[in-house]
Amino acid sequence: MPLPNWFAMYADTFFAKHLMHLAGKPNLDFLQIGCFAGHASRWLLENVITDPSSHLDDVDGWTGSDDIHDIDFREVEAAYDAAIAPHADRVTKYKQLSGDYFAGLLREPMYDFIYIDGDHTAFAVLNDAVDAYHRLKAGGILAFDDYLWRIDSNPLHHPYPSIDAFLTLYADRMEVFDVGAQVWARRIA
Repeated sequence: MPLPNWFAMYADTFFAKHLMHLAGKPNLDFLQIGCFAGHASRWLLENVITDPSSHLDDVDGWTGSDDIHDIDFREVEAAYDAAIAPHADRVTKYKQLSGDYFAGLLREPMYDFIYIDGDHTAFAVLNDAVDAYHRLKAGGILAFDDYLWRIDSNPLHHPYPSIDAFLTLYADRMEVFDVGAQVWARRIA
């Protein structure tokens, strides 16, 4: 059974719309939280992060989650590895949870773009957003996936409450420029 390609459902159009102006530029540093089978990673590496001096850091535990059932995550990780193999010189895979990844980084801006599509619980999304803000360069872009996604009636199981809370609390530091199935914002302070 083929793995789902959720990136091709709508995320690819957001990426093309908001990232193509960076295509081929040198010294870009991108971070992706939640990589699944590498569909977004491959797209970024083939379309935007094409200069040899630019780099993608991918963070995922490849252990599954409460909202994804009946998928063998060893197969998902193998698909990810195959997807990025042709671009291995421009990507680093971190097999760990996002909180552990951020804890190991210096708390200074370093990324031009950060994509949050990992653990979808409100608590995890809020933590990822705050951690990402501190690692985002001035003018850098922060994108959240699955803003409209709902798995059940409990808002704590969804990204949107945390995205809304983060953007409210950081309103003087982030400029929101697209809201739909994804939310895109730029760091201004």
